Amino acid sequence: MYDRRLDAVIAAADTGSFAQAARRLHISTPAVAKQITTFEKEYGLTIFERSRAGVAPTRAGAEFLEDARALVRESNEIIDRARHRMHPDAAPVRLGISILRPARFILDLWQRSGQPGIRLELVSMPDNNISVEDIIAHLGEDIDVIATAFVPDHWTGICGTLPLSYEPLCLAIPRGNPLSRRAKLTIDDLTGERIRILPRGNGTDDIARDLLERNPGVTLVDIDQYDLDLFNDSAESGDLLISKPMWDSVHPQLVNVPVDWPEPVGMQYGLLYPLSPTAQVAAFVERISELNQRFADC
Repeated sequence: MYDRRLDAVIAAADTGSFAQAARRLHISTPAVAKQITTFEKEYGLTIFERSRAGVAPTRAGAEFLEDARALVRESNEIIDRARHRMHPDAAPVRLGISILRPARFILDLWQRSGQPGIRLELVSMPDNNISVEDIIAHLGEDIDVIATAFVPDHWTGICGTLPLSYEPLCLAIPRGNPLSRRAKLTIDDLTGERIRILPRGNGTDDIARDLLERNPGVTLVDIDQYDLDLFNDSAESGDLLISKPMWDSVHPQLVNVPVDWPEPVGMQYGLLYPLSPTAQVAAFVERISELNQRFADC
């Protein structure tokens, strides 16, 4: 439906490098570079400026990429609609997963369901500079459902939400720090520590920030977003990091330790899905809700 070399072009633009694009596409870096270079030469385009630091779209390239992304989405939607018309009961439910958006809880529930009449397909999501907000805003295109922590009201009008459990914010602490061996921490225990946290305007983290600021001995360090580089940097620098229980095993050198917050500080864990889901997706969400309730009552 479209020139498949566009996948390499878009991946390079999203990640900022041919090497990262290659990892996402599961091909070699030279293969990515060749696809992009031949595409540019064939159509007389210069989409990227190359440098030792990576690649960045040219002005014309940035505009081209907007159209390319739209073309790829439209092409995929056309194919999905055709498949659904041919096999209305066989369309899979595409569950997005990644290291930072684990779905073990959902998959465990699904294994108990007997999977009646619904085919589940796992789709890898990036944990880099791709905004998860952008992925969520386009649920139903490449990915139908995401299992993650969220604030339900934040997604009103953007996607549907199914809360399944509560995720109290905790702290990811480097193993070399004595606090990593504590069963639970108080805010007073954090005197002298540097804690990485999202800047103001990020919901639940704002509550944690207000409480942590009560201890003048705590230094708060703003972060742009959560990605794997952030966990690596925290482990190397010794900084603590606001975390969630679902990230307990993200990094081998970081330990999640609960915090005895003076008031509840947490999010919901569950499913995000399109506002107008297909019949299969709606059935999957309903089945997960039923299973969660059944086993929660056991």
